[in-house]
Amino acid sequence: MALLWKATCMQTDNVIVNDARNRADAMALINKSIDRWEQLLKSAVMRSGPLKQLCLFPEFNLQGFPLQENAEEWIDKACFDIPGSKEIERLQKLAQTFGIYLGANGYERDAEWPGRYFNCSFLFGPNGDLLLKYRRVSTAEAGSPHDFWNKYLDRYGIEGVFPVAKTEIGNIAMMPCGEILWPETARCLMMHGAEVILHPTSDHGASDHMAWESAKRVRAAENMVYFISANAGRIVGNALPNNVHVGNSKIYDFQGQLMTATGGSGEMTTSAVIDIDALRRARTTPAGVYGVNRVARIRAEVYAEVYKRAKFYPVNKFADKPMDSKKRVNENLAEAIESLTSRGILNWPTDHVPTRKAAE
Repeated sequence: MALLWKATCMQTDNVIVNDARNRADAMALINKSIDRWEQLLKSAVMRSGPLKQLCLFPEFNLQGFPLQENAEEWIDKACFDIPGSKEIERLQKLAQTFGIYLGANGYERDAEWPGRYFNCSFLFGPNGDLLLKYRRVSTAEAGSPHDFWNKYLDRYGIEGVFPVAKTEIGNIAMMPCGEILWPETARCLMMHGAEVILHPTSDHGASDHMAWESAKRVRAAENMVYFISANAGRIVGNALPNNVHVGNSKIYDFQGQLMTATGGSGEMTTSAVIDIDALRRARTTPAGVYGVNRVARIRAEVYAEVYKRAKFYPVNKFADKPMDSKKRVNENLAEAIESLTSRGILNWPTDHVPTRKAAE
């Protein structure tokens, strides 16, 4: 019997909590969003038929993201314990009640790492168990495990940095939003056995600025994975325009072919049947009807030599003290650019005027 199951992108509105006065107010908003999730899941499961089902919600879908808040304020007001928070327990209960795999994303706090918060993607199984959580490495304006890399790696090991859940419906991994723009995360997940990558995202959804939409297709094809990308329908709750995110959630197969898409913004769902045996057949065929085997032909040792010597964004910048402000990210980027130009990897434009610090 073929290993088939149904994947559903739950394109919901991001109701954000930045304007909440305190944690109680923020959690009240979040619980209203979870109420809506429950309604939408009930409808999705009713239409699923006999197949097992995985439902994926967008990035930032319950909390939003820090705007004016510093790290301490955001942790106190909005971050979850995963597992542990009552709101997370509600999601586990939904997975259990509906008998589905439930993927989501949120900002996480961890008592083991005081003063730090993580962009965390997580997956619950049909019994409500936490199957995996992935903490985003290539972040925009939030902290990253890379900021205290040696300590983090010692604690979790590289398998814990790029986790893959071995489940009855296949090997599943997660990576959020803008990490699509770097090939390394998806590649590392595939190298750890991922057959399906869940992509909770909160992006523009339509234009191909920075080749964002193209990258989704490429990550699927180059790693021979199913790629399930659930985007926010709208953003609701503060001064940002409601349609800064325009949906267009989509699912690609392991050849990079579009299987389904919502095609627009607002609350929507879109589903596709995932055929894991078809993927496994293609991955274990040297060549022929499936085309080039992009996985089996990776000559990893050659590229590893370059990566061993690579130095780009500075590592361990907040090893001893958590990042206190998003401003530190731009400071680190400036440091990285100075280093890269000094080594001839990047070049300044002809009209560049050095800063005083760089000139010294």
